Amino acid sequence: MLDLSAPMAFAMKAAETMHLILPRTLLPSAVAPVQPIPGRILTKDAAMGIILRKFLEALCEAACSLSAGELLALGASVPDLIASSLGPGSAVTSRDARGNLGRRLRRHIEENLHRRDLSPTGLTRDLGVSRSQLYRQFETEGGVKTYIRRRRLRRCLLVVCDPRHADRRIADIAYEMGFADEAHFSRLFRRTFGLSPRAARIAARMGEGPGLGTLLPPQAGASFARWLTGLGSS
Repeated sequence: MLDLSAPMAFAMKAAETMHLILPRTLLPSAVAPVQPIPGRILTKDAAMGIILRKFLEALCEAACSLSAGELLALGASVPDLIASSLGPGSAVTSRDARGNLGRRLRRHIEENLHRRDLSPTGLTRDLGVSRSQLYRQFETEGGVKTYIRRRRLRRCLLVVCDPRHADRRIADIAYEMGFADEAHFSRLFRRTFGLSPRAARIAARMGEGPGLGTLLPPQAGASFARWLTGLGSS
């Protein structure tokens, strides 16, 4: 396992490789803390190494045939499998935990999207940062509230389109993600993804993927680096 936020140098000869790239916030902090971590190795004869290798081989073989619903279901399960395979990393010191404020804030937001008190005031209280520090971190995102709303909408999209949640009421999903008004949520959802929540669910059931373009490989001529960094905000 390599941390793409840390400098690295390595070489391979006559080898075939598969890469599975995950945003850090999808993994628990015990596996992927906020500070860069050294590379880790699972040996080929270790039990979890065998399980993970076989899974990645199967995932690679099936990738081109996955429907939007299957993609979403797998996307929610893979981080848990990776975390179980890797186990906890090295201990995080208090200095490390204070390290990258942007990562700390984004992980905290991702883990607390369901909280009604997730707000600039709550973030300054929970993480012990000033309002000026907080606002600077999200200047390019349109502000803290805009970032939180976008992440909540994205989470709602994933749940609405996930076949495992097909029997859940859309209103309940919206309320769970901190939206108090269903009509307002639907307007924001349509404005963001171009479809109503119900239409998005139907589209995913038919094998289409509304708003999931960044999860697909980059188109010809597109920058791989730009697509890769975009995964963190997808």
